[in-house]
Amino acid sequence: MSSKSFVKLLRKIIREEVQDAVRTVLTEQTVNHNQIIEHGMNLSHVADSPKPKKQFTKNSMLNDLLNETAAAPAAPEMAEWSTMNFKSEMADAFGMNTPSSANIAPSTGINGEAVNMHKEGVAATVNAMTKDYSALMKAIDKKKMNR
Repeated sequence: MSSKSFVKLLRKIIREEVQDAVRTVLTEQTVNHNQIIEHGMNLSHVADSPKPKKQFTKNSMLNDLLNETAAAPAAPEMAEWSTMNFKSEMADAFGMNTPSSANIAPSTGINGEAVNMHKEGVAATVNAMTKDYSALMKAIDKKKMNR
């Protein structure tokens, strides 16, 4: 028997044994739907129970508002923002790859003084700040997609 045929036969046997084991485990598990529903209902009662009010301020109306705000879940639109991220291919949509915005060197510093581009450190910093990093960001995005 050649090694290729042996490997094929071994794979076939292993596949059949794994399928049998999975079938037996799946058939052994029984789900009591009534018990799961009852557990969920108990959890909803726990969530609906009144929560103790904190004393944020002496003003009762303001204190009630603060307690309602503290107990309220985050707004759904805010949850959406927490998962957003900026990808390099989105730059065009935000107008970031326009010729007018590319490589604009500042002429003044934050205090209004003139920027001396003849100094090596200043030139390197300005170059790093105005450099087009879109190719690098695309490579990073591509690497993230391959994970």
